[in-house]
Amino acid sequence: MIAEFLGQGLFDDTEESIGNHVCSTLNNLTFKEVTFFNAFLRSKGLKELKPFIKKAQKNGTNFTFFIGIDEKITSKEALEMLVELGIDSYVYSSKQFIYHPKVYVFEGEIRSRIITGSSNLTKSGLFYNIESSILLDFTNEDKGGNKVLNQLKDYFSPLLDFTSDNLEKVTKEYITYLVEESLISIEKYEHDEDSFLKTHDNTKKRFKNPKIGTLGEIEITENARQSKKYKFKITEEYLEKWDGMFKRMKAYKEEFGRTTVSKNHADQTLIGWYYKQKLIYNDPELEMPKEHLEKLESIDFHFGDGKDERTDFIRKRWLKLLQKALRQGEEISQIHSFIFEGENLGTWLQESKKDIETRAIIEKAGFDYNKKSRSPKNSAIRFLSNLEEDLNPKKSKYQTLFNSRIIHRKDKIPDYLIDEIDKLWKQKFKEDRSWIKKSRVKDYTEEWKTFRYNKSINPEGKWFKSKPFIGNIYEWVWGKRKNKSKMDLVIDKFNQEELKELKNEGFPIE
Repeated sequence: MIAEFLGQGLFDDTEESIGNHVCSTLNNLTFKEVTFFNAFLRSKGLKELKPFIKKAQKNGTNFTFFIGIDEKITSKEALEMLVELGIDSYVYSSKQFIYHPKVYVFEGEIRSRIITGSSNLTKSGLFYNIESSILLDFTNEDKGGNKVLNQLKDYFSPLLDFTSDNLEKVTKEYITYLVEESLISIEKYEHDEDSFLKTHDNTKKRFKNPKIGTLGEIEITENARQSKKYKFKITEEYLEKWDGMFKRMKAYKEEFGRTTVSKNHADQTLIGWYYKQKLIYNDPELEMPKEHLEKLESIDFHFGDGKDERTDFIRKRWLKLLQKALRQGEEISQIHSFIFEGENLGTWLQESKKDIETRAIIEKAGFDYNKKSRSPKNSAIRFLSNLEEDLNPKKSKYQTLFNSRIIHRKDKIPDYLIDEIDKLWKQKFKEDRSWIKKSRVKDYTEEWKTFRYNKSINPEGKWFKSKPFIGNIYEWVWGKRKNKSKMDLVIDKFNQEELKELKNEGFPIE
C-alpha cells in the first residue's frame, strides 16, 4: 500500500494541491467507480474538475456524489453543474448534526485509492486554503487497504445503499426547493469566490491567489517521494508584518548587544524572521526592499552565518598539509586512496577540483592538477607501476582496479601500454588478460519499451508505473530511475523523443 501525506496552502504553490491529486486520479483510467462525500460544493471548485470528470465519463467511469448543504456554503450553481454533468448526486441534510466529511474514493478492477482530509469541493479548499489530507493507494489484494475501504463503506452504508432518511436526490426541482427555502447560496449574488457573506469568516483580507498550473499529471508510485524544499517568497503578509518584527529585532539588540539571534532564544518567531532576512539577502533570485536593507544595516544586522569562516578554516588546514607533503617530495595523487599523515588528502584534492577558487589556491601552492590527473594514460602507467612493484600481488585487488580504472577507458589508452599490461598480467598471474567486461545484469530494455508502447495495459504511455502494471521488470526499471550510472548503461538505446519523455518522468537524463 502506498500512503502519502498531502499538504497545501502554507506555501505559494498549487502543484501538490489536493485538487491536483484529485484531477490526476480522475485522469487515471484505472479507476471506474468514483464516490465523493463532501460537506461543501462550489461551482468554481467543481469547474476545475469538470474536464477530468467528462473525460472519465467517456471512458466508462461511474460517479456518485453525496453533498452537504449546512451553513449555506453549497451553492445553487454547483448543484446545477452536477445535474448538467449527469452525475448521480444526493444531498445529505440532518436536522441534528452537520454533515462534514471530505472523502474521495476511487475504485478500479486492479487497485483503489482514497483521499481524505480537510479539503472540500471548493476552489479554495482544493487549491488555496491551508489544508491537509492522507492518500492511500492499494491493490485489490492488499489486506490493509481493503480493510480501510470496507470500514469506509460500512460506515457510509446508509448513504451508499440509500436507506438514510436524510438523503435527497439532486434534481432541478429539488434545487429550486432549496433556493426557495434559503438552504443553499447563490454565487452570482456574492462578491467573489468563497466569500460566503453571512455564513463565512469575512475578517480575512483578500489577496491574489497563486496561479493554478497544469493539472492531472501527478503519478502516485511506490517510490519514496523526494522531500520538496519550498522556496521562500516575499508576500503581502510578510511585508505587512515586517516593521513590527524589525522593532522586536531592535529591542533584541538593545538587550543583548548583538543582532545574531541564538537558536535557543525564547522568541521563536524572531528567530524565524532573523533567518528569513539572511535568506532573502543571500538569495540571488530575491530582492530585499531597499527600505528594509537600510534599516537592517542601521543596526549592524549580521547577514553571514559563519559558514564562510568555517570553510576558510578547513581549507587552510588542508593547504598546510598539502604544502608539507610537497616539501617532503611526496608523490601526491588526487585519488581517494592517497593518504598523508593519516588524512585523506587525495579525497580533498579530488573534491576541491570542482571549486574554482579553492583549485586556484591549491595550484598556487604548487600542486599541478593536470600532471597528477587520472587521465587514461596516467591511470594505465600507475596500474603498471603498482603491479610491477608488488612482490606478492593479490589478483582480486588488481582485478578490481582494472575494472574500475582501466577496462572502460581502453580506447583512450596507447597500444603499447595495453601490450605491457597484457604481458605483466600473464607474468604475475599466469593467465591472459581479458579486455571484455562481463555484465551480470540482464538487459530488459526491449521489454521496457514493449510496456511503454502497449496501449492496452499502459494507455497513458508512461515509462514508469507501479509493479502491478509494469510486472517483473519493475525493480530493474526502478534502479534506472534512481541511479544515473545504471541509466547510462542503456541510454544509447533510446531516441531523442524517448529520452525527453524519460527525463520528464524523473529519470536521470542530462
